Amino acid sequence: MTRAHEAKKGKTFLIDLRGSRDIESFRTYAEIASRLKKYGEVQISVSGLADKAWWEIPEGGSPWHEYACYVPAPWMFFPHPKITPHIPADFVAKNRELLDARLKVIRELGLKAIFTAKFTNLLPESFFVEHPHLRGPRVDHPRRSTEEAFAWCVDLEETREMIEWMMAEIKSNVPEVETFVSGTNDAGSGLCWAAAQYSGPNGPRHCRNRTAGERVRDLVDAVHRGASEGGGPVVFRWSNVNFWQNEMDVILPLLPPNSYIDERDPSLMSLGTTINATYPFLGILDPLTLIHRMERYHRPETETIDLNFSAMYSRHVDKPESVDKLLDIFEDCVAEPTTNLSQRLEKLKKYAALWAGEENREKAFEAFYELHQAFALKSAVANRYNNFYCGVSMRHINRPLVLKPDLLTPEEETYWLPHVFNIRESEARMDYIDIHGSRMTGTALWNDGGLNSALSTAQRAGRTLENFQTAPAGEWLRKVGLALRMWTSEVRSIHNFYHAQLLRDECESILSDEERVPTKRANWDGDPGNLPWNEIMRDELDNAAELVAMLENGGIDLVAKAATARYEDTFLLGPDLIAQLKRKMKIMRAHWLDVQDYLAPPHK
Repeated sequence: MTRAHEAKKGKTFLIDLRGSRDIESFRTYAEIASRLKKYGEVQISVSGLADKAWWEIPEGGSPWHEYACYVPAPWMFFPHPKITPHIPADFVAKNRELLDARLKVIRELGLKAIFTAKFTNLLPESFFVEHPHLRGPRVDHPRRSTEEAFAWCVDLEETREMIEWMMAEIKSNVPEVETFVSGTNDAGSGLCWAAAQYSGPNGPRHCRNRTAGERVRDLVDAVHRGASEGGGPVVFRWSNVNFWQNEMDVILPLLPPNSYIDERDPSLMSLGTTINATYPFLGILDPLTLIHRMERYHRPETETIDLNFSAMYSRHVDKPESVDKLLDIFEDCVAEPTTNLSQRLEKLKKYAALWAGEENREKAFEAFYELHQAFALKSAVANRYNNFYCGVSMRHINRPLVLKPDLLTPEEETYWLPHVFNIRESEARMDYIDIHGSRMTGTALWNDGGLNSALSTAQRAGRTLENFQTAPAGEWLRKVGLALRMWTSEVRSIHNFYHAQLLRDECESILSDEERVPTKRANWDGDPGNLPWNEIMRDELDNAAELVAMLENGGIDLVAKAATARYEDTFLLGPDLIAQLKRKMKIMRAHWLDVQDYLAPPHK
């Protein structure tokens, strides 16, 4: 395969800014990224949506559609005439307006563009009513959506002609586009008869016997033809894809030139902040991991660097100060590469002195080393405690932990229940560990030594970083430390909810029965479950209070949150998180004695 950027000087840098929805923040990140021009060609995504695709979400809401509602499709910018009547005109106009503003910025800065969009995205049902022969696969997740959704069939020549037309429009209107990034079989998109389709392989009968390789080849060829017609070639990259079973092996040999699947491209390396691992808390870097990853930069086969500091599903972008520090590390590692652990640790000491001052070098070094160790240990012992999904989309961070959620009033549920990722309200209410239709797993014990060690290590590192007030980068270090401690609070909540639900499961028959009058015999432990429940509940109450204190001490500015209440959703917390946490504590206190009606307390 011939690489389109082979003749370019230096490497290619891909920067995803789809989480930025205003031109001011886009300019800030673009100016930071322009530092990389001395190392090669800098390409920035310009196709982020100006607003949420509200029109895609069914009435009454659908958690699965929240995956897709910020995912761009080409027709959201340059709709083919057959699609135009089915996409809100004002939505397209806003996207075009923001696109034009972004193009003005990158032209001023001498940058190139990435256009990220899915040609296999879901389409409105009205489109298929008008063009029923173009209906392709059902692409939603039946366990996660309240309404089915379909993409079109790309095996049809008519569909591919429309794809070609829209790609030509993209390239002619955005000549700076050098890379087209797409995805399929996930988050609102899909191909006919794909093994990964959540409803099972499906599509029209006429294309059933085509291979995944033929299907992908013809789709990508149409994109390349459109780009050439519009003004010039592009590199095509499959980023967010699910090619399952033997599909990858069938697809790879048939990929057209200048087309790649990221997870199978040895020339691609990634570098980024911790935004998705520590979400919704922003601004954290793991310098030791970054130093290690930069060793790959110097390999001859490395040609493309993917810089990631956007949250999944385009909900937010990380803090510019931390992105700037990320590029500081990048530039230093380009100038002075490392090749072994000893050199990595020495470089970390160098950064510690640079940021915290020579007099604080050892303390800052140990803090960043402990940060690194804490992340590694947490991942090893509680890998399924996912901050993005459990902490935010399941609302462990701000929902009240009570023994009998069915005793909560509608008023006590109103601020959190609508945002829990679940299509069944009763399950969202009653099962703390229902994770998107599955059940999460966790540590064997609530008092788990490994997790306790990870969280206490992170807490210690965070407090150290917060105390370099007069250091050269003291304010940035303070924010990193504060965000790190808030991350430990979120993990602690996830852990508490997980083990609280296990206790509820053990006592299911008792909790589903009537209130009980305890026996009048002396008992130092009470009913099984009473003491453990009270211990978990108290820990979560204290944890919420500690998080409120951190948020009120400047931490609220380090939270990925909606600008207004309207934009709060399953993947984005609301603007009033502090008030919600205080409400959480108030509700927990109001239901503090519920346990005694079902699990008798000690009688000493």
